Amino acid sequence: MQKALNTFEKLDAFGVPIFLLSNTNNQRYQSKVGGILTILLSGLSLVYFLYVIALWIDNKIAPTISSKTITIGYAEFQVQESMIQLSLEDFTGDVDPFKKENNIITPLLVTFMNTTVQKKPIPLFSNDQNPYIIELSNVSLVLNTLDFQSQNFKTQEQHSIFLVRCQNQFLVEGSYCADDTTIDEYISKFHGFLFIKIKLSQLNSITQELEQFKKLYYTNFDVKRPQYSQIMLKQQSSIIDNGIIFNDYEYFNFVTNYELITQEIDKTYGTNVMNSMSKFNYTFDCYGSYLFRIDNISIVEQITYPKLGSVLAQIGSIIQLIFMLKYVVLQYNNQLSENEILNEIITMYYPEFKQYSMNFLNQLQFDNQDKDLLDNLKLKYQTLRKFAREKCRLTNMLYEISRIQFILQDKFGDSILSQSHQMGGKLQKTQVELLSSREQNRLQIKPIDSIDLENQCHSLEPLEILIKQT
Repeated sequence: MQKALNTFEKLDAFGVPIFLLSNTNNQRYQSKVGGILTILLSGLSLVYFLYVIALWIDNKIAPTISSKTITIGYAEFQVQESMIQLSLEDFTGDVDPFKKENNIITPLLVTFMNTTVQKKPIPLFSNDQNPYIIELSNVSLVLNTLDFQSQNFKTQEQHSIFLVRCQNQFLVEGSYCADDTTIDEYISKFHGFLFIKIKLSQLNSITQELEQFKKLYYTNFDVKRPQYSQIMLKQQSSIIDNGIIFNDYEYFNFVTNYELITQEIDKTYGTNVMNSMSKFNYTFDCYGSYLFRIDNISIVEQITYPKLGSVLAQIGSIIQLIFMLKYVVLQYNNQLSENEILNEIITMYYPEFKQYSMNFLNQLQFDNQDKDLLDNLKLKYQTLRKFAREKCRLTNMLYEISRIQFILQDKFGDSILSQSHQMGGKLQKTQVELLSSREQNRLQIKPIDSIDLENQCHSLEPLEILIKQT
């Protein structure tokens, strides 16, 4: 156990410089408590470092996100399959008015190129897998409100779905209209709501992938009071900078929202629009119109993930905060060092104090003593500590040396002290041989009566004579 504690003492990173002479060769005073705390703080710092690096690798550290709204004059978007749906929620019956067979209401897809209709409308029937549902898919939307024309830019393209009374001119192969009685009976009733479902996207900042969700609008479906609805798709451009050290950009464009504007129209709205914007001549009843276009208000978002340098700076600041505990250990080690030096000085003058043990602050503790004796020992010890602290001062040391000089000067005279400059031990051949022999025989065991104490004393080096014994 003691060996393990001594190992902790060597690991102490908070050792304080030893400014006073001691019985060790260490340049810093280290303690077991400091060693243990060094391991704890270093381990905690390493765990925090690995934790933050793991979060950084998994993109779980919050990036810096800035966004702004801009006005655009040109944009393109490809409507994917099943992205836009019109779904009828009929509360009064179970008849699907959009199916091919016995069709009652025909959804017509009309494409507007700028302000003209160049192609015939395309019927969009529901099917058995998706009854009551009209899908707008695999079409292009183009926004072009630029003041100049260029071959690099496409013509503005918008799409509208007209809900019209079934007529043979709009049918395709395999489809036919219901009889007029069935149609009249159907349109004479209220049939609930028409839901507008559009798949939108959002960017997941952790996986850096687009996630889809549906946004739903409820519109009234009343054939007696048809409505015109304009659906404006709002695009977002996201720029991701995921470089480790230098910038590394990745771009995403997607529809993040849409806005719905509605107003009431009459049944001739579809006919008037088609005939005025095309070369066709149609006459039909329109029970609703839904125009899809790209909004010229767009969002630009920039996402910057933390670089390695900023992550290391964050880790360093927290570790520095953790290691503020070192000042407590430094103060503790300073106190231990001072108490050890003071105890050394006290035991030099009063060796009897060596029989007492020391506490965790390197202060003598007097156990198993009579109360009166204990009080006297504590008072004596505190007084001696005060004197020992004074003896540690450089001015006091110089003062003591000066007093010794005057005593020797008074005892032996000035000439003897002056001659001391030439005094010193002489390095003789016999001493060198003796030193070599001493090192060779250090571990030899001999009977005590065979040890020559007198010769051993004479063989001591001048530097060895008054070295404090430990």
